[in-house]
Amino acid sequence: MKFVFIDQDYRLNVSDGDGIVKRLKEFGDVEFYDDEPCSQDVLYERGKGADVIFFKINQFTNELIDRFADGGVKFIQFMGIGYSNYLNVDHCVSRGIRIRGIGEYGSNSVAEYALAFILCATRGITAADRRMKGKIWDTNGLLGMELASSTVGVIGTGAIGGLVAQKLSLLGSRVLACDITPNSELADSFGVKYVTIETLMGESDVVTLHMKYTPETHNFITGELLGLMKPGSFFINIARAQIVDYEALERLLGSGRIRGAAIDVHYGEPPADWRLALMENVTASPHMGYFTEASNTNMLRLSVESVLEFVKGTADCRGLMG
Repeated sequence: MKFVFIDQDYRLNVSDGDGIVKRLKEFGDVEFYDDEPCSQDVLYERGKGADVIFFKINQFTNELIDRFADGGVKFIQFMGIGYSNYLNVDHCVSRGIRIRGIGEYGSNSVAEYALAFILCATRGITAADRRMKGKIWDTNGLLGMELASSTVGVIGTGAIGGLVAQKLSLLGSRVLACDITPNSELADSFGVKYVTIETLMGESDVVTLHMKYTPETHNFITGELLGLMKPGSFFINIARAQIVDYEALERLLGSGRIRGAAIDVHYGEPPADWRLALMENVTASPHMGYFTEASNTNMLRLSVESVLEFVKGTADCRGLMG
C-alpha cells in the first residue's frame, strides 16, 4: 500500500514522529509533504497512486475527489476533528472513498489558546504591541477589561468549551453557557449558568465560540445575534468561520458596536478576503489554536491508529467521524 501525508510532515512539531509512523511502514510505503495550502493540481500529483491520504490544511474539491477515486484512493484521513468544511463527505462516499477524522486530541491546547485570545483582546495586548513596534508610546484606547469582574459567554461546552468555561470560572469570571446538552458538572462544580443564546449574547462582555461545525450550525451566529452583543464587548472564534456571519461581524467591529475580536479561523485558509483579519481591533492567527507539540503528537498517533483500523479491515465504514 501507499500512504501519503499530503500536507503534513509527520517529522515536524511532534514527539517521536518516526516511531509513530513506523507502524504504517509495516504495510507499505509512506510519503510526506509539508507546506502552505497549495493548488488542487499539486495535491493531485502528490496523492496520485496512493491508497490512503492523510490531510490537515487543504480543501478538496469534488473534482479532486473524482481524480483521487479514479486513481485508486480508498481512504482519506483528516488529521483533526471537523472536516466537513474541507471536503464533501457525501461525494467521497459516492465515489467509494471512506473519510474519517479523529476524536479528542488537543482540547486543552485549544482551550488555553482561547484564554490567551480573550486576554489579548480584553487587555489590548495586540494593539499595544503594534504601537510599540512602531515606536509609539500611547495607551489611548487601550483601557482593559478585568475578567474577574466580567461576564463571559461560552457557546458550546463540549471537550474544548467545557475546559474554557472551567478556566474562566477559576479566574473569577461569571460564566454563561449555551449548549443543546448542558453539562451538569460545569453548573454544579464551577457555577456555570446555562441560558438561551439570546441571553448569552446580550449579557456577555466576551463571547467565545466552541461549537462543532455541521450543516445545522452553518451561519448559526447570525448578524441578528451579533447585534445583540453589549456595546464595547468582544467576540472570539477558534471554532469554524462558517458558523459566523463574518460580514456582519466586520460591520459591527467597524462601527465600534463590538469593541474587538480575536479570530483563528477564516473563510478559506488562507482567507479569500483578508479585510476582517486586517482590522486594527482584530487579533488574527492562521488556525493554530491546536498547535502545540502535545496536541500534534496526539493528532498523529490517533490518525495513524485510525488508518491502521482501515488497513486491518476493522474500520467501521458507517461510522464517519466529524
